[in-house]
Amino acid sequence: MSWGIELWDQYENISNHTHRGMDFMEKYGHFVRDRCTIEMEYATKLRKLVKSYQPKKKETEDPPFTHVAAFTLMLNELNDLAGQHEVIAENLTSSIVKELYGLMKELKDERKRSLSEATKHKSLLQNLELQLDKAKKAYEKSHKDSLRAKLAYERAEADLNLSRADVEKQKISSQMKSQQFEDSKSDYANQLQKFNDLQHQHYTLSMPQVYQSLQDVDEKRIGSFQDFVSRSVEIEKNVFPIIDTCLNGVLKASATIDAKEDSKLVIDKYKSGFEPPADQQFEDLTYLGSTQSINDGSPPLSRTLTPRSADTLRSTSKEKNGKKRGKLFGIFSSQKVRHFGLLRKRLLSIMR
Repeated sequence: MSWGIELWDQYENISNHTHRGMDFMEKYGHFVRDRCTIEMEYATKLRKLVKSYQPKKKETEDPPFTHVAAFTLMLNELNDLAGQHEVIAENLTSSIVKELYGLMKELKDERKRSLSEATKHKSLLQNLELQLDKAKKAYEKSHKDSLRAKLAYERAEADLNLSRADVEKQKISSQMKSQQFEDSKSDYANQLQKFNDLQHQHYTLSMPQVYQSLQDVDEKRIGSFQDFVSRSVEIEKNVFPIIDTCLNGVLKASATIDAKEDSKLVIDKYKSGFEPPADQQFEDLTYLGSTQSINDGSPPLSRTLTPRSADTLRSTSKEKNGKKRGKLFGIFSSQKVRHFGLLRKRLLSIMR
């Protein structure tokens, strides 16, 4: 199907259609460009994410837990995955975006030349049509003037009151108008022939060639769009094996996770080797072991006291207190001695 034949009278619609086609192609170019930006931003942010979650050396266990090691492996695979998105962005930019913009410039130039050629053909036809209209108007005017001159001559010839000179004058005028009519008629016929020839050429040759050129531009645009879409898919499919390898790497890393092994590592890391503490003994405060714990605030003896051992302790305390009392008599006054005696009795009552 040819636009030149089927759409011979649709110049404005063809012009608008090709213009919208260029806008669509330009929009697709912006789409691919923006997608490349997103792919690159995604790769950059994914790398940044991986880096921020990499375990610090001081936080690394030796040996590491299986789930922590698997997470580290997963981060490494995601870092490689980010690289594949960078490859997609770079290949789309070099193979699609740059070529598409170059093609768009070429198609726009071809469309512009075709429209300029169409404008030139239309202008020639319009100018010739103006000349035809001018020739036709002159032809019509000369025809009317010729008829009036002929009528005036016939009236003058029939009028017996006019001189022969006046009649001859009307005759010459009629002949001149008749000749002008014939000349304008010939000129009109020539202009009409030129216009018809040019108009036939315009609609059967000149404009069909322009329309065919515009049709070729539009079909080239659509074919290029199809090629760009296919190539962009191929670019993405080419990295699928590597992406699949990365994802399989993540799956293999997850398969190394062993909860039992990690529990064993916790035991190996924190086991002290000591035995659990023995049961604590009951502290019987019925019989106090010594007065020292009362005087200096030390805790009482944590052992079980028998009545016999308690008597022994009391007698021993009396002897010691007696010796100390004899030594103190020469140092303290009688009032102080009485005070110590009362204190001694109180202590003995407590021990009982």
